[in-house]
Amino acid sequence: MRFKWILALLSAALVVGAGAGAAIAAHVTQVDPATVPVGILAAHNRINDVPKDAFKRVSKLDSADVFVQHARLGPNVSTPWHTHPGPVLVSVVSGSLTYQDACGSATYGPGQGFVDSGFGHVHRAIAGSAGADFYATYVLPAGAPNHLIPAAEARRCDKDKNEDEHEDEDEED
Repeated sequence: MRFKWILALLSAALVVGAGAGAAIAAHVTQVDPATVPVGILAAHNRINDVPKDAFKRVSKLDSADVFVQHARLGPNVSTPWHTHPGPVLVSVVSGSLTYQDACGSATYGPGQGFVDSGFGHVHRAIAGSAGADFYATYVLPAGAPNHLIPAAEARRCDKDKNEDEHEDEDEED
């Protein structure tokens, strides 16, 4: 049940990384851990439809880089269209955040979240009328040059691929 072990490791990374305050990499600045309160920054946030294939893909590598980011968007502000070199777990802690791709959109409030499968899946996030604060935990192939890759607007929905990524299967590795 390697997948369950990977999810446990990711959860621990979220807690440890969130406590440290930010992502660690040569291309981003890490927040000084002394400026971030110690403790759980998000608890019992629900993420449904975890795309197991994305985590299986990154787990086949010898190692991975984990980034934890606290992001804040102002009222009705959107991120540019983009993708990631690996999967990203997103937990909304205040306001609301709409995840939009070519297949549609879904809105999440405090205590809710989603997983973006990465690996070329183009999307954007749009804050609600009160803005949004959220934590993003990136699980990327080791040495990935960046956690975010700008992309053109998603225009074609590949429903079959999206359904495969979010299929709830209970297989053992």
